[in-house]
Amino acid sequence: MDLTISILLVVIAAIVGFVIGKVTSNKAVDNQAEKAKVQQLEAQLEQYKQDVEKHFTTSADLLGNMAKEYSNVYKHMAQAQQSLLPDSDLTIKIPFKENREGSLVKEAITEVELEAQDAANDIEDLGSSQPNDYVQGTHNIITPKPSTDDDTKASA
Repeated sequence: MDLTISILLVVIAAIVGFVIGKVTSNKAVDNQAEKAKVQQLEAQLEQYKQDVEKHFTTSADLLGNMAKEYSNVYKHMAQAQQSLLPDSDLTIKIPFKENREGSLVKEAITEVELEAQDAANDIEDLGSSQPNDYVQGTHNIITPKPSTDDDTKASA
């Protein structure tokens, strides 16, 4: 009987070992597949970031070129107007000059700072005073329910 119990224990141990081996080996395969998928997604994300950066760089270059061309066309029109219509009251003014660009940026920054300061002042004013839509005193919309002796007995 001892021999049959020993053989049975060896068989059970072999089956348990086989099952544990299968379970752990599947996890390793799954981990490798997941790692490969993560690497693929990271590569796609990196490619997307590069594509976006390239798009914005190209867009900035094109917009810069367009601004230069617009300025050249405007200058051409102003020169043609002066040479073809020297006695005319009409004048073409170039709105975007290189020397004024710095002052436009300074004006915009100053304007934004003033707006931010006004907004901060408005917030401080709102915090110190009661809103206008509050009713002074009671408004009698909600009236308390009169208490009865039965309610107090039931709650006790």
